[in-house]
Amino acid sequence: MQIFYANKELEQCFSDQRSIRQILPADWGRTLWKHLLHLKAADCFGDILDLHLGRPEILKGYKQPNGSLRIAGNVRLIIRLEATHFSIRDCTEIEVKGVCDYHGGKDNWYIR
Repeated sequence: MQIFYANKELEQCFSDQRSIRQILPADWGRTLWKHLLHLKAADCFGDILDLHLGRPEILKGYKQPNGSLRIAGNVRLIIRLEATHFSIRDCTEIEVKGVCDYHGGKDNWYIR
């Protein structure tokens, strides 16, 4: 799958495991890095859904289909799927929006 980032700072932060560890707790950083590797290796978002990697879910309340992968508790890696609701499984491009504490519509961003 092709991964884009919401901004240059986010891309730089997620470029290597050491950068992530400087911002997030170690266990969150390891999980986040693992999710990024899974996304890069997948052919489409349907692969992530089928294997339940990171407990993927589609978030409600956004215009563009947004999804998340669970890092810890309510902490999520937020991604924007470059797809319509009818083609989410076939999506081959995603944009990483950041890491936030997501509570059903309320966002507390850790990395954005």
